[in-house]
Amino acid sequence: MIQSFINTVTPLTANDSSVQFQTDCIRSGSCQGYNSWLCHNSGSANYDIVKGGIYEIDFDATVSSAAAGVVAFALFNNGEQIPGTLMAETLAAAGDFADIGVSKKIKVCCNGNSNISVRAIPAVPTPTDPATPIATQVPIIVNANLSISRIA
Repeated sequence: MIQSFINTVTPLTANDSSVQFQTDCIRSGSCQGYNSWLCHNSGSANYDIVKGGIYEIDFDATVSSAAAGVVAFALFNNGEQIPGTLMAETLAAAGDFADIGVSKKIKVCCNGNSNISVRAIPAVPTPTDPATPIATQVPIIVNANLSISRIA
């Protein structure tokens, strides 16, 4: 298992930026060193799962923005958005806070690799007219946690 966090206010550079986790606060023996199932360097946005299995990914954060509007994030696997992981919140005013979070299980094939990341999403579908996207604001992360556990 690995758990990483951000505990300082971190403005992202764009509304499609990856979230870089500076600190790994928990690393079990199975995700460090030789023959591990996961590789992550502190300060990186990328978590490389290098062994097959079923994994649970948990992400939660308190977010804000310098402008009113929608902020959105999702989990990504090998550069593709993982279905069911879109997190979007409408901030009524600049500097408002919102809590977001998602938990998702994924399967990594026995000889496959998965590169997991959390990214801001530049546009989300309008609920009443999905063909018309809503542009999102550049998010500010107030604090965040990401954990990845091998469950099978």
